[in-house]
Amino acid sequence: MMRCAILLAAAAVWADVPVVVSPRATPVERTAANEMASCLGRLYPHEKFTVTNRLPNTGRCVVLGSDERTKRLAGSAAASAAESFVVTTARDGAIGVIAGADARGVVYGVYALLEKLGCGFYLSCDALPPARTEPFTFDGWALSSAPLVRDRIVFDWHNFLSGCSTWNLPEWNAWTTQSLKQGYNGIMVHAYGNNPMVSFTFNGKTKPVGYLSTTVKGRDWSTMHVNDVRRLFGGEVFNAPIFGAGAAQVADDQRAVAAQKLMRGVFAHAQQRGMDVYFADDVDTISANPQELIRTLPEDARFPIQTQAVGWMGQDAGKLWLANPETPEGYHYYKAQNAALMKVYPQITCLVVWFRQGGTPWMEVKVAEMPPRWQEEWRAELARTPEAEKLWHAPQMFAIGKIVRAFDRALKELGHERVQLAAGTWDFKFLAPCHRFFPPHVKLIGLDYNALHGQPQLGDDESRRIISEVAAHRPVIPVIWAHHDDGNYIGRPYTPFAQFSTKLADAKVSGFGIIHWTTRPLDLYFKSHAEQVWSATKNRPLRATCEGMAARLFGAGARETMGGYLERWVNDAPNFARETTDFFIDRPLTNITQVVTGCRERLKLIERVDTAKLAPEQRNRVNYFKGQEEFIAAFFETHGRFQDAQAALKKGDLAAARAAMAGCRPVPVIEQFAKFSSLGGITRGEQGLVVSMNTRWLPHIVRLRQQLGMEPVRYNFGPTSHDPLAQLPGRFTFHFDAEHRLWQTLGAQETGAETFAAPKTANETCHSGIESDKLITFALRPIAGARKDIATVPVGDYRLRLLMLDPISKAAGQRVFSVSLGGAVVANRVDVFAESGGPRRVLERVWPVKLDRFGCVTVTLTPVKGKVLICGAVLEPVSVSVASKP
Repeated sequence: MMRCAILLAAAAVWADVPVVVSPRATPVERTAANEMASCLGRLYPHEKFTVTNRLPNTGRCVVLGSDERTKRLAGSAAASAAESFVVTTARDGAIGVIAGADARGVVYGVYALLEKLGCGFYLSCDALPPARTEPFTFDGWALSSAPLVRDRIVFDWHNFLSGCSTWNLPEWNAWTTQSLKQGYNGIMVHAYGNNPMVSFTFNGKTKPVGYLSTTVKGRDWSTMHVNDVRRLFGGEVFNAPIFGAGAAQVADDQRAVAAQKLMRGVFAHAQQRGMDVYFADDVDTISANPQELIRTLPEDARFPIQTQAVGWMGQDAGKLWLANPETPEGYHYYKAQNAALMKVYPQITCLVVWFRQGGTPWMEVKVAEMPPRWQEEWRAELARTPEAEKLWHAPQMFAIGKIVRAFDRALKELGHERVQLAAGTWDFKFLAPCHRFFPPHVKLIGLDYNALHGQPQLGDDESRRIISEVAAHRPVIPVIWAHHDDGNYIGRPYTPFAQFSTKLADAKVSGFGIIHWTTRPLDLYFKSHAEQVWSATKNRPLRATCEGMAARLFGAGARETMGGYLERWVNDAPNFARETTDFFIDRPLTNITQVVTGCRERLKLIERVDTAKLAPEQRNRVNYFKGQEEFIAAFFETHGRFQDAQAALKKGDLAAARAAMAGCRPVPVIEQFAKFSSLGGITRGEQGLVVSMNTRWLPHIVRLRQQLGMEPVRYNFGPTSHDPLAQLPGRFTFHFDAEHRLWQTLGAQETGAETFAAPKTANETCHSGIESDKLITFALRPIAGARKDIATVPVGDYRLRLLMLDPISKAAGQRVFSVSLGGAVVANRVDVFAESGGPRRVLERVWPVKLDRFGCVTVTLTPVKGKVLICGAVLEPVSVSVASKP
């Protein structure tokens, strides 16, 4: 009898707990209910949480929703402000209630409650506490909160391999979901004119598009190519030869279709989760103004301009046509863009007209080039308000205002009145002229670019006043930077703003966004700002956020120790490097000793944590931060030696330069990054950084070793891929062989010769080559040089190896050529077929080379019969004079 009584009592305690939603609940609320049940089931594994529409008459249950029944259960405490929520109990503590003012409020209430129960939700992961052994209760179910700003946006920018350009749908959807869990309510993307996710057809012509960059196609913003990412140092983090989104690895004629299918899935998921979708559409670059389409307009619907400052986009100075949106035909050109965009992405809630700050067609247009009617309008505007002429780029903003009005009209005519219209660019100088010339309902979105220079726009009273003067009259959204692609990219994020909610209120803005590319280790930046803009955690101090994050990521016992560590890390650790230009490090690293000392001091904090007592995932997170500190110290020390060697070479001291380079070992540093980034599962952003360090840092170190005669110069020849629509395109293609030796690949564009592919051979350098019926000349000088490179190798003795394979000859004498070095013939007749012993066999010819002054070795192949060819060339130092000066 006693045993039966105990079992009955246990059954009463460990009963099922229904999670109740209204039959009329929105999909957003149903998803929240399912996730609530799932998380509670993991926290209380001995209980069963089941989603249902029926409210039981007795017993415990969870009720959530924004319907009247749920709000009645919440009583007088029910939330009313948009997106707010209340968590409370009803029926004498038998019912747990999560009542939202709307569907979003329900979602935010669910995740706020789960955080209170010990869960942690971050951009790169969820952190759940250990399962509980005690019965489930509603103890502590008492909280409420409301957002203090309307717009809370996460913004990942397409362009780099370490950003969203390489994401597949699971990474996109995780980004959206993790942002929602933290209290954000919108996602934002940007498409330059060459991005394949934006295209349209007009007058029978389809707008040309470029690529979502991968390691073999697409060159946007200094993307370099490599033969096989698994060959890279740290390449064990890859499981295929190409790194990039699946949508980018399709046939060229399918790249727009694939990209649009991917992004349609991204936006559909965002819509299902109740998130706004901001789409920034570039209207200003060369690729956004496709001449093939604009020239189909009658001449009175377009106007010519003379461009002078667009070379960075790969466009020569000269005449360009722009469409006039105030003519019937010109307007239909812009309407066609809007129609195509909204047809593919009906989930867009805010369409953003995006332009640059200069060096682009619409930012170069002059008043005298505008249509006569515009010129009259401009003069009338100045007559009314003469001070308007002094506003930043006033004529150009006046002109772009015409595009904004065309977009506004098109959205209405196409039946998309619900879609908000915005305009945006970098910095905030555009606010005053756009406020003057754009319709009053258009939101203005500015990227706080000067965070790069330590001068964020929200940082001081005067800078915020510049925003507030416009934000008092129309919605303005400042976008802050979690890290910066032009100089503070890797390492910690920027330090979160203190008193962030107060600063936003002072600027009178409608909200904020955060721009970023990678996800980890930026979690603290997103978490801090998200917490600070909710009423329950308004202006939450950074230390409190750090301790809360530490308790969730590393365990309750590490709250104080790792909370203190995170606070020091996000304030004091370096953030460095960039993802634009050919150079990962484009300016000298300074304070190297202090940086290394700081890393070691923070490592001592981490070492106070007894990792043996942690769960495996907690131990991985501790070791992640430990590995990052060790990596940063090693990177700075290594690059410091590289800088010392550069300085010594500049002074002509080869011996000192070689001594410094002897201690410059970048390979273990890159491998160290790959290793610690793999803890807990490497992210796509971290994989992209492995590529970046191998192709934008390592080659410059190898180049300097070659300049010092410490490493062979290696070139192979074969197909290279280029992107005519790419902006600031990456120039180099690299080949890592099976021994991880670095070669630079030269193809048709680099040499002017034709490329060929050859059957697989034991020597992979000969899998491809170049050939020509004219002479081929190339210079063997250090790799990764500028376009007009004059880098040299030192005085000394060298060994030149030329690698060749004839892919098509069937007999000796069909292809014969001579070889000259520095103008002197060293071989009158090279017959690859005859000398290699047959077809498709490798021939290696070797010559000694002596340099009596700093220089390079120029190789000329001259046809005697048939075409000349070359597959690879290596210049090996034999003995180098360190006494000579460059």
